[in-house]
Amino acid sequence: MKQSRVILINILIIVALILVGGIVAYYWTQSYDYVSSQDASVSAPSIPIAAGSAGTIDKWSVSLGQRVSKGQVIGQEVTLAAPAGTASGKGKTTTSTTVNLVAPVSGVVAQIGAHTGQIVSGGTPVATIVRLSHIVVMANIPESKIRHVSVGQSATVYVDAHPGVAFSGTVKAIQPTTQSFFSLIPTAATSGTYTKVTQRIPVELSIEAAGYTLLPGENAEVRITVH
Repeated sequence: MKQSRVILINILIIVALILVGGIVAYYWTQSYDYVSSQDASVSAPSIPIAAGSAGTIDKWSVSLGQRVSKGQVIGQEVTLAAPAGTASGKGKTTTSTTVNLVAPVSGVVAQIGAHTGQIVSGGTPVATIVRLSHIVVMANIPESKIRHVSVGQSATVYVDAHPGVAFSGTVKAIQPTTQSFFSLIPTAATSGTYTKVTQRIPVELSIEAAGYTLLPGENAEVRITVH
């Protein structure tokens, strides 16, 4: 009876060691072979359309979420020319000119910032087009791991909007500055105390949508194969 208990205890110890060894090996492999980040999101180029000059929005020819082609008229703006003297010199008149608002690229109308009848000044953004055909994933990689990442490495991307789906991706570009470099709020210490904060470097990855609709801003998680 005593001997059987000793054997059982030895077996349990061996099983425990195997489990612990397996867990250690798994996490070591994950940290050595992959660089992962949950700080990632889907992105796409967005192109604003601005009013050419001061005037009034006359009409819109598109709606939110509508696909448009490059060169397509999406709306019209009426501008008033400066008063000028008449031929007889007895008075002044103003003339109005209708200006077409044109889509500079093909894409989807993601935002409409002005409405019919609204007065706008020159340069005012009146609409935004996103190029859903140029979807990418932006992942922020900790500075302590960025040295392992390089352009061309393959990656697996998980998007929260599509649970259980693993998308294939590739590292396209690595931003040569940290995420906070262009921030309006400086991260440099301004007093005698300083708390070091791990900086993150934005990495752009291509992604194969595989027939799924991916929308800019959706949360994502990436795992880049580095070894």
